Amino acid sequence: MGFNYSKISTCLASSRAPTTSSITFLLLMMLTSDQINAIFTAKDPKYDKSPGQVNAVQIALGYVKAVETSKCTGGTGEVLQLKFDHTPWIQYTEPAIRTANLLNGILALDGNLSRIKDDMFYAMVRNNVHGKSLVYGSAIAVEPNLIPGKTKFCPYAYINHTRSTVTAIDIAIHYDYQTNTTEWYRGVALKNRSAVVVAQDVIRRNDTEKQLIQQPGAVYEDGYWTNPYFDCGGGDIWMSTYSSPILYRKNGTLVFGGVATIDIELTNIDINQCDLGRNESAKALDIFRGTHSCQPTTVCVPLNQGFKAGSYICQCQDGYYFPNMSATVKAFRGIDIETYIRSSNISTVTGKYQCIQCSRGCDTCDDSTPCMYQINFIVQSLITIIISVLIVGCVVIAVIVFKYRKQLVMKTASPIFLLLMCAGAVLMCGSVFTLYGEVSSLSCTIQIWPFHLGFIVMYGALILKTWRISLIFKSGGAKTRINLPDKALLQRMLPLVALVAVYLTVWTAIDPPVAYTVKSSHGLKFFVCSMTWWKYSFYGVEAFLLLIGVYLCFTVRKAPAHFNESKYITWATYNAIILGSFIIMLTQFVGFPAGPDVVFLLMMLQQQVFVTITMSLIFIPKLFSLYRGQSEESTVYSNNNVVTITGRLKPSSAVPSSASGDVRSDMKCVAVQCRLEDFYAIPGYREDDAKHHTTVKFTSRVTPMGTPVLTQDNAVVSDI
Repeated sequence: MGFNYSKISTCLASSRAPTTSSITFLLLMMLTSDQINAIFTAKDPKYDKSPGQVNAVQIALGYVKAVETSKCTGGTGEVLQLKFDHTPWIQYTEPAIRTANLLNGILALDGNLSRIKDDMFYAMVRNNVHGKSLVYGSAIAVEPNLIPGKTKFCPYAYINHTRSTVTAIDIAIHYDYQTNTTEWYRGVALKNRSAVVVAQDVIRRNDTEKQLIQQPGAVYEDGYWTNPYFDCGGGDIWMSTYSSPILYRKNGTLVFGGVATIDIELTNIDINQCDLGRNESAKALDIFRGTHSCQPTTVCVPLNQGFKAGSYICQCQDGYYFPNMSATVKAFRGIDIETYIRSSNISTVTGKYQCIQCSRGCDTCDDSTPCMYQINFIVQSLITIIISVLIVGCVVIAVIVFKYRKQLVMKTASPIFLLLMCAGAVLMCGSVFTLYGEVSSLSCTIQIWPFHLGFIVMYGALILKTWRISLIFKSGGAKTRINLPDKALLQRMLPLVALVAVYLTVWTAIDPPVAYTVKSSHGLKFFVCSMTWWKYSFYGVEAFLLLIGVYLCFTVRKAPAHFNESKYITWATYNAIILGSFIIMLTQFVGFPAGPDVVFLLMMLQQQVFVTITMSLIFIPKLFSLYRGQSEESTVYSNNNVVTITGRLKPSSAVPSSASGDVRSDMKCVAVQCRLEDFYAIPGYREDDAKHHTTVKFTSRVTPMGTPVLTQDNAVVSDI
């Protein structure tokens, strides 16, 4: 409450100097009214302060430091013009309200307080202070002559800092509480009392005598909270007083008779100069928020040291570390920063009290130790060289296929689809280049296009030409008229490629792959491409396509050897499914813990599985046949049966050149890409061999690489 203890210090044991934690709010008493208004009109302590408001608060906080060692002479006239939420303290106001209502009842009976002796008043205020609560003091102050013969009377009790002793005195001896400047008294006296409820009580002293009493009943809302003020010379603490009105009726109107008060100690409330968090609500005395001097690389953390300026530390923000790595407390003290600013007569700090940025990729750190995995570009360069060699090999194979496309070994395998396989292999290998070095979201998005388009072109071409052979030979072989030229197969392949392109477009537009960080087994971060359901779905479709290829290989197992690549295709598809899935799992469980170089190496191995092994299985037998100058041997028996690569007999499509036109037409339908002469352009072949019942072994020869093709008439067949 507002008692000027500087005027009654001689009545106390000593006139004590103020403690550091209790004098801080004195600063704002020294500000001008404009500065005070600038401070307290802010709606949000963090976001709505103007530079002028912040400057006013900082001036006030600076004053705290200046008066820390000065003697307290301010009394209670120095008030902090601050309103704040008192809801948490409502429970402590009950003693004042009950005391006021007790005196209201006596006034309702007698019209004055003459029946209460002074000792009873002292007992009331002492009783209000006792107990474990935040109540520091309590007073009863009455109007002149409400106690006959006393113009001023204000018994006041307060407890010492250890809450062991309560002292009660009449502060009215040396302090005029009835002046207009005494907020805790005049604030209640001037308050509108129209809402005060007057109780109609009845007192029955015996069976015949009763007395009607009209007693005003004070409630919490009828009271008044003061602004914080410093109790200088008494408790030397900051406090806020709640005053409950003492009222009585006179000539039908309510008359103010005084107050009963309790004082709440504010020493436990801290000056918090740190920023108000986005999920944090403004609280009492939060006007000081945002006035710290922490630098941009640091964050303010309050120390909860009471009413003390600079009561915070500046810790390093995430991503920065403290320069002095041997320091016990890795933070800058707010009091040190503010002292430096005042002593240097500057407004801001430049180049000092800054934390150092962590190494790239570190969320937090204690020093400059790297957090990102250092990519071994030598290893990755060697891998890209290997991939480049594979690409060159695919190009060379494509050139050979095109040059020898008229040879039987190439014609039976459909040269156009062999070239498509080479193109798909180049695309798949090229996808590795997009992930060279550090992976980014852009490179992850680009990588899916060449890889998946290349896969569908390469394996789609392989499976489609196998499907054609399966369709031709699954029901009677050469006698069935089926016309499936390359153009027809390409018409079936284009929609498949277009469907994949549409899927990739939607994937890229809606949910493109992104680069995210994972940690190696050594705790170092690196970027990898995300694995989403889009990618898993694509892997599932590609695995299903390979299984279709396995089935088609099974259906063509009886086809003549010239048309039958089932053994190699089956190996290639099994290899792609089993080893491909194994490498994907190996990347997740071994590559990620090992680091980006191993992940990149596993990507290269994936290309070996899908490209190198498959291309080797399909093309090495053909290239070897070209090199040797012959294709696979087939044994034809005199009954026009042929031995397939599985060793079983099948009606032979090797019809003699003298056969009828229908048979020759059937033969052409079977061969699809080959002319009948391709099978019998063999020097020394005798037509009448087919008439014998003995077995005749023949070889469908091809011209060795670089040798002209000879017909039966030794005429050179020109290349296309």
